[in-house]
Amino acid sequence: MELSEIKLLTGFFAKNRQEYLSPPEVYFTDKQYPELLRLYKEITSGKVVTDEEAALKIFNQPASHIPYQKLKSELEDRLVHLVYGLNPEKLMSSMLGRRTFRSYLYVGAALITRQLNTTTLVSDFFSHKLNENAAFTNDAMMQCIADLTLADRMAVKNQPDEFYHFKNKFKDSLERFKMESELLLMQRELDIFQIASNIAQYKNVTTAKKYYHRAKEIHDKFQSFASHYHYTNIAFTYGYFANDFKLIDEILNEREEFYRQHPEYFSDLQRSILAQSRMLACIHLRKYEEGKEEARVFLQKMDQNSADWLLALENYFLLCMHSGNYEQALNIYFEATQSEQFVNFNQEAKERWYYFEPYLNFILPDHFPKESINLLGFLDEITYYTSHKEDNNIIIMIGQIIVMIELGQFDKLLERTMYLETYVQKYVDKRIYPRTFIFLNMMIQLFRNNFNGEKTSLNVQKQFEELKPVIDLKLFNVEGLEIIPYDKLWPEILKKLKKH
Repeated sequence: MELSEIKLLTGFFAKNRQEYLSPPEVYFTDKQYPELLRLYKEITSGKVVTDEEAALKIFNQPASHIPYQKLKSELEDRLVHLVYGLNPEKLMSSMLGRRTFRSYLYVGAALITRQLNTTTLVSDFFSHKLNENAAFTNDAMMQCIADLTLADRMAVKNQPDEFYHFKNKFKDSLERFKMESELLLMQRELDIFQIASNIAQYKNVTTAKKYYHRAKEIHDKFQSFASHYHYTNIAFTYGYFANDFKLIDEILNEREEFYRQHPEYFSDLQRSILAQSRMLACIHLRKYEEGKEEARVFLQKMDQNSADWLLALENYFLLCMHSGNYEQALNIYFEATQSEQFVNFNQEAKERWYYFEPYLNFILPDHFPKESINLLGFLDEITYYTSHKEDNNIIIMIGQIIVMIELGQFDKLLERTMYLETYVQKYVDKRIYPRTFIFLNMMIQLFRNNFNGEKTSLNVQKQFEELKPVIDLKLFNVEGLEIIPYDKLWPEILKKLKKH
């Protein structure tokens, strides 16, 4: 188990400590493992975030140290034991969570009881619980196990009618399980492409379309919670790959309607996810006022200082930058980066915020400290995210160019003219990034004209018109690489040039 996962669990137990017979700390106090409680506290407090830090703190040894590995393994085991001490009625925020949790407990207990010996029968209590369809409506895998367990029990009790009843039910639930598993695997495969880069998304848009139609076919057949959930997720991903944000908007409305028909599933978390997704669509469709309304929904329901909260703030930041509400964007930046928990977030999440610094410095030069930005470190400072999602090199490059324009460091920029031309030619595919391709070619013209804004403006007027937000035109939707929409950023660049 990764230390970050352990951190999530320990944080959850610490937050809900009142739901146990005794405080969770009691489960980590042991003479045989005197360092166990200390490890638990170090992880929960956020003082250690990696195995290396934890091993060094506890044993002053590397993470490969055998006593540390045994200690960590013991902690994992006890965290699993604590899960069985949870009270689903108090801790789960929706009927979906409570039902799923109970179903695992019932089936687990039934299987253990059944295997005590060859003649032991599952008790009537577990039989009754396993036979309650409501407990398994959301989890086809658990339904399969329940039906199989009940068929087994009826055979042992010599009740043939009941045996065949549950045998046939098992065949149906097995088919549903197979189809819903197919949905899950399709979704996860698309997730891999989505995380990789826009290039991977473009190359796999045909696959995404095929999966979207297959997912709709499966959902139309079963109309279950899981089929709906995975089908809509696949539809969202296909929409992003194809830049079809109208489809995303339609699917979001479909998901919301599903939740309204099944309010027991509509937890605060689901409301927040729905609002976030709709706000992202609003950014691309330039529906900024609608996006602000969605932001109010999810920001009220997010658990502050969680990874979801940081992602929500990032999306809200982009909304403010796109709508021109720059001072609010600056406030969001400081709220995120000055959070006590910011240092504990993963490297990918933190680095995204560093990409925003040049844009804030450019658009609010008197509000943002220039000394915090390495202006000349072209792509040198960023490590994790660019190696995993190369599109962000473009974000960084544009950010550093505009800040050097703001500072008047044109000589240093001219030295990079050839670099910029080569980069655009080699890495910026106009089929994948049509708006970015146009904007960077406008920037190349600016470099060639020795940063003469008036001359360049005349030369690129046609390209600039293509970037303007005209509804129903191909280039109306903004791209994910735009921290400030290019049609707003270009006039700001020209204003800066007039000052020098």
